[in-house]
Amino acid sequence: MILLRKNYQWTPADTKTDIPFSFECTEEIKEIRITFSFSPNALYGEKDCLLYIEKALNLYYDGQDRELEPMKASGFCPLKNLITISLSKEKKYLGNAHRWQDEQIHILTTKDASPGFIPPEHMAGKWEGMLHLHAVCTPECRGELTVEGRMEHAVVSC
Repeated sequence: MILLRKNYQWTPADTKTDIPFSFECTEEIKEIRITFSFSPNALYGEKDCLLYIEKALNLYYDGQDRELEPMKASGFCPLKNLITISLSKEKKYLGNAHRWQDEQIHILTTKDASPGFIPPEHMAGKWEGMLHLHAVCTPECRGELTVEGRMEHAVVSC
């Protein structure tokens, strides 16, 4: 059973924002499978990257003389988009998938959970999640989030 399906479109203006989502599981659901993807995964091309890199170097050097620790902006290309997922259930934080991958699958049951998450005490009830847009470097980035509820070894039919 598809519990949630959302499509997104982001730009660099969305960097450092969070996008909430929620879904509910019924008693028969024994596993949730979260599929998340976004594209493109990085900004390529040194010329396109340099503006962002120089801005970051100036920000994080905080006005200090960069001659003391010279860094070449070209060494940071390409710039990757970083979008992560966190989950909670009944106000209990279950973890965060802090990954660079642009295609992710996360599975949770009461006995096991994908790396970055802990298993919930029970599956039924309201779940909350957040997409954390740490960095959107490409002029446009599209994302898709799908949450499926499954019985023991089969997808629950609608």
